[in-house]
Amino acid sequence: MRSARAGQTTGSSLLSHQSQSDEESQHSSISIDDDFEWPNMELDADTFGLSVVSLVRDFYFLSRGKGTFVNRWSRLLMSIFLLATCLTIQIYLLSQVKRFVSAKAVHDVRLDYDKFEQVMYGGHTEVISDHPFVERRGLGGINGGYFNASNFAQLSSDEQANACRIPLSQPLFFWTVLFIWTLTCTAELRKARDLVWSLLLNTEATHSMRHALKDEDDIPGGPAVIVALTMPVKTAIATMVIVPRLGITFYLIWIGCRWLLATNNFADLILNSVALEFILCLKDIMYLALVPRRSMLDLQNTTVVPLKKREPESLKVFIGTLLWAGVAAGWVTLYMGLRISEDYHINGLQKVLVDYRWDVHEVCLQWITDRYAL
Repeated sequence: MRSARAGQTTGSSLLSHQSQSDEESQHSSISIDDDFEWPNMELDADTFGLSVVSLVRDFYFLSRGKGTFVNRWSRLLMSIFLLATCLTIQIYLLSQVKRFVSAKAVHDVRLDYDKFEQVMYGGHTEVISDHPFVERRGLGGINGGYFNASNFAQLSSDEQANACRIPLSQPLFFWTVLFIWTLTCTAELRKARDLVWSLLLNTEATHSMRHALKDEDDIPGGPAVIVALTMPVKTAIATMVIVPRLGITFYLIWIGCRWLLATNNFADLILNSVALEFILCLKDIMYLALVPRRSMLDLQNTTVVPLKKREPESLKVFIGTLLWAGVAAGWVTLYMGLRISEDYHINGLQKVLVDYRWDVHEVCLQWITDRYAL
């Protein structure tokens, strides 16, 4: 009996010890997982990523005397030419969108709102601009004493439609569309920010491109990580890749918001947002259509150092990316303005409808109900 009890006690002790060891191992594993180690980052598969890889890999092999001199320089020049072509087309399209598309939409929506103000305020208006045509705004705004909602019936059916489809007449819907468009551009800004940190700040400076690449898995000929760059190459990446990418994206945010604010049709708001995105996607289209498979493989096998080597679990990490959404929301609100109450509103930075009186929404409620009823 004593032997049996002793064996039972010994078995229980062993099970308890095993259970305790498992718990300690589990806790140890959790603590290790909490302190996350970031892997190396892949470059985007587009003309920007191709240019970075070509600059680094070709100069690396040229400095080590590997490969044919003519082939290396030919690929390098081809990548730079492709990038320059992409940037030129993007800049040209942006200039023509502003000239032929955005300008016409702004012209028309200003005429529509001017007609609305004249009729709704019974001619009691003030001139805010006389070039290239006269623009007027109602005296005192919607609560100033001259605004007469019954005058809406004096407008023709086309004039009513033009006024009620002004995007600012439905501020919440328009804010949402602008927010999505701004987030689309924000993704580009975030990618450019990552390149700045990874290639210009985190990557070590070196005197020779011989030290630029290192085998990622210590297997010669396998994937390589960019570990060092000379100052001329860093300067080339900044001037040819990062600065143009930032400039085009910032301009797209502005011209996109301007065009969308002047889009006098709710359905076209969505279509125009998609149409603008193709300018951003041009770098991807040209990469997939024109880049040789060998260059694509080189890009796939080249990585950059991460923004941070190790990152502990914290609230800052989890909510940090939400700051991008906050910045986008802040820009949209700052651009279009905000109506706080019937008596108080803040005009935004937009110059499409200067001194907008926020006086269309209530008048058009019944018109919206009648025209968009199922």
